[in-house]
Amino acid sequence: MEQELKSLAEDLKAKFNGSETKLKAIEEKIAEIVANAEKSLTDKEAEIKKAFEAEITSIKERANELDALVAKKAKEESEKAPKTLGEALSAQVKEVGGGNYEKGVKEIELALKSANGSFSIPLNLKAVGDMTTSGNLTGDPVRTYNTRQGLVPFQKVNMRDLMPTVISSTGTFVTYRETGSEGSISTQTEGSSKSQIDYDLTEIVTVNSYIAGFARFSKQLMKNLPFLEGTLSRMLLRDFYKAENSAFFTTVSGAATGSGTTSSTTSDIEAIIDLIGNQLAANFNPSYALVNPKQLAKLMKETFTTGYYAGAGAVTLTPTGMNIFGVPVVPASFVTDNYVLIADADYLERVEVEGVNVVFSYEDATNFTTNKVTARIECQEAVNTLRVDSLIYKNLAPIS
Repeated sequence: MEQELKSLAEDLKAKFNGSETKLKAIEEKIAEIVANAEKSLTDKEAEIKKAFEAEITSIKERANELDALVAKKAKEESEKAPKTLGEALSAQVKEVGGGNYEKGVKEIELALKSANGSFSIPLNLKAVGDMTTSGNLTGDPVRTYNTRQGLVPFQKVNMRDLMPTVISSTGTFVTYRETGSEGSISTQTEGSSKSQIDYDLTEIVTVNSYIAGFARFSKQLMKNLPFLEGTLSRMLLRDFYKAENSAFFTTVSGAATGSGTTSSTTSDIEAIIDLIGNQLAANFNPSYALVNPKQLAKLMKETFTTGYYAGAGAVTLTPTGMNIFGVPVVPASFVTDNYVLIADADYLERVEVEGVNVVFSYEDATNFTTNKVTARIECQEAVNTLRVDSLIYKNLAPIS
């Protein structure tokens, strides 16, 4: 601004050349304007400087307050923390010297000289106590993890163990069952025609289905539970066999048409003897009598209440169960209580197209993009009853 005003003065001087009075008045006016402008600028700068200095002072005050607060907190924590003997002694020496360690040492030296070498300093040490988990441990104690898991148990007997297995290369398995006959084989009378006989066969089609299931879990869970893969395989097998037992038992018990009997006996053992006798009379060879474990317990107790004893012949006890009429009584939890299934295992088959298998897949569905794993178990199979009259399934005493 000053330069512009000087330039203006030079221009006016050129225009008013010769008029000294007017020119001087103009120069004085310009000088006044310049002075006022400089004063205004100086006042503004002073105001800004003053505000800036005030802000700096406020910041310093707040910083001092924060430093004091931090120092106070540190002092409180230091006082709470247990002191070593050296720390406690140093603190007391400083206190004697009014906060100055060197001064405290000199004061103590003077006191020792004047007190014949004796001076007492109180020490504030934390009392030593017993260490406990709750008082001296921060965080969790070290843990030991069991290598076993408390899993639901397997069923003790599986239906597949009570019959032979045959392999089928396709999903359809055909058996031809004898269903009738006309004529007979008889003694020939001399000179007469021999007797003629014929037989009827019926195609029995067994369609093999999949018994299957799957579980899906995250890879993170597999990493967090290192035992998961092996343990999950066991759990899948357990539940697969339960499903298989239920399916097979339902098929076999539902198909049974073997000759039963109607009896008013109130003894379950006698009822089973009657049913075994019927099957033997039909020329079948009973392989086992399948009952619920609770039913087996009732049968065993009945040997005591009715006077049966080991070695009596028809009924014998074993460490794991009993035999009736030479037929082992097998306990299986999937059998309905108070019922018995008597089977000739020569006429039962488990038809297998694809064996039971457990597979883990990282590519199933969206597993690859969601970090999931699918565990699948399956088996393509079915139970085939070659003859339904080789099976007896009845409610026990009274037989119905």
